Amino acid sequence: MKMQRFVTVGAVLALALFLVACAKPPAEEQNSTRAALDSARPLGEKWAPNEWKTAQQAFDDANKEIETQNNRFALMRNYDKSKQMFNDAKAAADRAKQAGTANKEQAKKEAEQKLTDAEATINAAKAALDTVPKTKDTKADLELFKQDLDGLTTSLGDARNMMASEGYREVAQKADTINTQAADIKTKLEEAAAKVAAKRGGRK
Repeated sequence: MKMQRFVTVGAVLALALFLVACAKPPAEEQNSTRAALDSARPLGEKWAPNEWKTAQQAFDDANKEIETQNNRFALMRNYDKSKQMFNDAKAAADRAKQAGTANKEQAKKEAEQKLTDAEATINAAKAALDTVPKTKDTKADLELFKQDLDGLTTSLGDARNMMASEGYREVAQKADTINTQAADIKTKLEEAAAKVAAKRGGRK
């Protein structure tokens, strides 16, 4: 009877030791998630900040869960939840990277389109400049408009150069400003041409 009791106690102790040995922090999942975050960081931080923050927070929460289990008695530790949390965080990191890639490409396309639009508006303004007759009253103003358009052309070139550094949002903003200024000049030139035409018509 005593022998049977010793065997039972021994079995319980063996099972307890086995459970303690099995209850280890999920280092593999933790490391793979950290690697996924490192991979996602360059794109996620800049181009998908919300998704990136979600992934980083999920990783931090998983680490806190490990700490919670580490602070419990050995026989009560269970890392199943933290393991799943790391897997979820890794998936979130992958989504952040994908979102960053997509957002970056979209920003690039938008910047390229805005550069094209600005160039077209500058060319339209230059064409409008040629329609205004050069008289003693318009000569000085036309020269100033020409200088302004030349300056916008230079600024547009600077904006195009910024594409190489992937500053797509900044390029888009700069192109928008150039487009607005060129459109304003075009409008003023068209108004000037109309005034000259009206004066000449009135002389007849």
